[in-house]
Amino acid sequence: MSPRRPRRPRPHGPLRDDRGTRTLVRRLRGPRDEYGYSAPELLAWAVLMVAFITLVVGAGRLVEANSQVNDAAYAAARAASLEQNFDAAQIAGRRAAQESLADRGKACTQMTVAFDGTDFTTSGQVKVEITCHADLSDVVGFGLPGSKEFTSTAVVPIEQYRDLP
Repeated sequence: MSPRRPRRPRPHGPLRDDRGTRTLVRRLRGPRDEYGYSAPELLAWAVLMVAFITLVVGAGRLVEANSQVNDAAYAAARAASLEQNFDAAQIAGRRAAQESLADRGKACTQMTVAFDGTDFTTSGQVKVEITCHADLSDVVGFGLPGSKEFTSTAVVPIEQYRDLP
């Protein structure tokens, strides 16, 4: 039979109990029960997802409104360049811009069409500037403005081989 080794004495005191575990740390940490934590986590994730979706929708609306104004400016300049005189060109340009915006949706609520620097002669050019007031009140929040103005300019040459009066 082998001789028994003597047992080492366990330290006693406020940090250790009879099993050698740290009781003070266990008391401060509390129980490991996570019951009820899923509701606050779900709420936090839901708020973050709503904020993210609102930002994506708002950014999409800004890009779409800018695209609509660019398309309307080009349509107005092209329609104006096909007319025979400046007065008919203004009427056709405004009508084309309104139809272009009506076909694409409701991003622009107020529109201004200006014919700047238009030279209505053979081999001249038609320059149209459109300013659009976009209403973004349905996606306002999280740093997005309630409304924004977009401006676009399009220049279209008048055909040089076309008969103008």
